[in-house]
Parts: sequence; C-alpha cells; structure tokens
Amino acid sequence: MFARTLMSIAAFSTLAAGVRAQGAADDSQVRPPVSKADIEIVKRAREILNSPAKWNRADTRDCPAGEKTFSLYCALEKATDEVSAHFEHRGAAMQEARFVIDDIAPNRNYEHRLMGYNNDPTTTFGDIQKVFALLETRIAARLREQSAAPAAPPSPAAAPPQVTKTDLDILKRARALLDSEAKWNRADTQDCPADAKTFGLFCAFQRAAIEVTGSFNNQGAAIQEARAAISEGAPNRAKYQARLIDYNHDPTVSFADLQKLFQQVEDRLAKLLARP
Repeated sequence: MFARTLMSIAAFSTLAAGVRAQGAADDSQVRPPVSKADIEIVKRAREILNSPAKWNRADTRDCPAGEKTFSLYCALEKATDEVSAHFEHRGAAMQEARFVIDDIAPNRNYEHRLMGYNNDPTTTFGDIQKVFALLETRIAARLREQSAAPAAPPSPAAAPPQVTKTDLDILKRARALLDSEAKWNRADTQDCPADAKTFGLFCAFQRAAIEVTGSFNNQGAAIQEARAAISEGAPNRAKYQARLIDYNHDPTVSFADLQKLFQQVEDRLAKLLARP
C-alpha cells in the first residue's frame, strides 16, 4: 500500500511538472507593456556588448556574475540587473528582443530565440548591434504609442472620422512623398524632422497632413484607414503594437507592399467619400 502511494505521488509530481512546463511554454509570445527603464536596459546592454572581444558566441543562458564576455541574452540580463535590480526572463526588453529576432530571422525557427540567434554561425557582430538598434527603436515607438493613448476609453457613441476630399488629398500627398524606394526611411520613429528627405509611413502621413491642411491629426481619416488596412491584411499584424511603425519596420514588407497599402487606403477613402 505504502509503495503504491509513493508511486502515485511520483506520478502526480511528474504530471504537475509537465503541466508547469507546458504553462511556461505558453508565455513565449507574451508582450508586456514597456517603460522608460526598458530603453535604459537596451542602451546598457549595448554598452556591455560594445566590441567583438566582449561577445560570447557560445551562449548557454548561464550568466555568471563575474563574466567578462557576454551573449545577447546575458548582456540583456546583466543590463536589467543593473538598471532595475530585478531580472525577468519574460521582461519587456527581453521579449521585444525575441520579437526582433522573429522578424529579422523569420525562417530559422530557433528553439530559444536569443540563444539560437547569438550562437548561429551566420550571425555577425554587426547583426548583434542591429538587434540592439532595432530593439531601442521599437521600444521607443511603443512608449510613444502608450503615452499617446487616451486616459479614458472613447465614448461608445463616438463616430469614426468623417471622410472628406481633404483626407483623399492627404493620402495622395503621402503617396507622392514616398514614391520611390530611395525616399523610404525603414527606421521611422515618429520623430519627423521638418527638413527630412526620407520618410517612414507615419511621417509621410504627418508631413502630408501638414502640407495639405497646416496641421496634423493623429486620428484623421486617412491615417486611421491606413491603420485599419494594416490590421486587416498585414501578414505579421498579430505582433504589431504601433501599426504604422511596426509595418514600416517589418523586414518582410517590401516597397511594393507599401505602394499596395497606399492604393488600398486610397480606394477605401474614395468609397467612403462616395457614400450619400
């Protein structure tokens, strides 16, 4: 009887461990909200891994306290400890880094994204620096979108923006601003200098609105229809937080895709404008 009880306990423990392991696997796509501390974490991780001599190409996700070389994972772990004194395996900066790798290496199917990309013999030190650069840009964009969100939900009775010919003019001007690949800024950050010669999707809409109307409305019909089109049709839309920024940055999006989006939004606006 006692032996059977021990066996039952062991079987239950094995089952519970399996359930816990399954639960842990299920959080691989979690995307926590970002904070200013996450920007500091990325900057510090980049400083920690600022030369090829400091790069550990044999990451095991074991990060000793006195280590002198660092993998991508361990640089982010050390930076998090230094900035916040509280490292989380699924923290916002770590998770966003995983999504960056998903986007820049979409077909590699790493079991552990940070470790797999770090140890991949085709990954260069320049590639590691690119991860940090994209990571900082994306967290900054998410921060801006979070801060721009309304403090209270909009009224259920609020109507969508009324489409006018001006909205169609804004769309056409945005398309003209981005009419060649040489004018496309793939690292758009919603910081749109007045003298810019290249444009991301967001900044093209902003510049177009200012040129057409003298001001920019982030909730205007043209830019909102662009967001709606991305939400409905972009292949990686489930991962996007800031739709215009993330679509613009998505390495799977081509210049031809961008032009198709403009055409789709123009068609949508024209149909809405034609309604009685």
